[in-house]
Amino acid sequence: MSLDNSPGIPQGIKNLRLHHPYSHHRCGPPRDHKYPLKRPSMDFAPGVQPSSNSSSSSSSSSPSFLPRPFPPSNLADVPVEYIVDQLRNLASLYWNKPETADCTIIIPVPNYRGRASPPSGSPLHPPSDVSSSESLRAEHDPTGSGRRATEPVIQPVPRITLKLHVDYLSAQSTFLRGLFSGASPLDLINTTVPSSSSSSPESPRRASAPFHVPANRLPRLLPSPPSHPVLFLPIPDPSSIHLLFHWMYFGRTNHIEDCLNRGIVHWEGLARNVEYLGLPTEIKIFLGRWYGNWILPARNLHNCDSYDDDSDDEDLDDEDDDDDDDDGYSTQSSRDDDSDMEAIEDFERGRTRTIRPLSGVTCGPPYRACTA
Repeated sequence: MSLDNSPGIPQGIKNLRLHHPYSHHRCGPPRDHKYPLKRPSMDFAPGVQPSSNSSSSSSSSSPSFLPRPFPPSNLADVPVEYIVDQLRNLASLYWNKPETADCTIIIPVPNYRGRASPPSGSPLHPPSDVSSSESLRAEHDPTGSGRRATEPVIQPVPRITLKLHVDYLSAQSTFLRGLFSGASPLDLINTTVPSSSSSSPESPRRASAPFHVPANRLPRLLPSPPSHPVLFLPIPDPSSIHLLFHWMYFGRTNHIEDCLNRGIVHWEGLARNVEYLGLPTEIKIFLGRWYGNWILPARNLHNCDSYDDDSDDEDLDDEDDDDDDDDGYSTQSSRDDDSDMEAIEDFERGRTRTIRPLSGVTCGPPYRACTA
């Protein structure tokens, strides 16, 4: 997702002290702030529809989903950063509270091996279940084939079901915001495909060629009540999605960092989920720093080790060459030594190989040989 479409970057990840929303002692903006804190209204509280939508949904029997734009129309003039900050202040009241949820997320797990994320119902993990797609009800049929609930499904795939809140998801994910606003999933994917030239974890997503996605891997809204959308969301890495959902509620990365350090989740899976959902720069900066602190030094160390091994091999080759030179020198030296020994033996026998003139005595004109 393009960073330009993100709702805005919060001023920082803070360890907020959470209180009951009706408390008069919770933290808030300065007194002269344009938007003073007040008791959360029906329009602002996650999981509660505005009165107009509630009346229309109760009187209408149509199962079609009513689009939920973000921010809501009654908060159009409020900065998105302020809305996100207030949602985080109220996160403890809605996280792990399925009775207040206003949406259901169904995530297929194609490579499920029986090892799930943190236990369902734990403070870190919202209530969920992992079961076969054969148990999907007719209104939650992810294949869109219209099969009856009693009819077996071909090639059942396990899936995770999470009950969450639209406002928390839409505030952080541009992709989910578009889906809940009524945009076409295929249009959202085709306009947010990562460019092949982007290699860094913080590179924005740019539009390129149309991206072909199999029909069974397309995110889509399933038939559901107007006030409670059911979203089929085939994300890249289901094993780490609960950590990102927790971050969407609280804005804290300590749980993500702990799971990364312990090897429970992988950095690549988190990064792919972040790009897929179109999360803001705040979480990308964290992942980029963790990458720079742990993965990049390890790769550089591996490259250095490989370079050292190559250097050692070259040194061994050089030593072998030197040994060959030494052997040649030794051979030549031995030959010279043999020649010297032969010369010594010949000398001792009274013979010498010194070139001598034809006659050792000359008389008369030059070069006239005569006998002595």
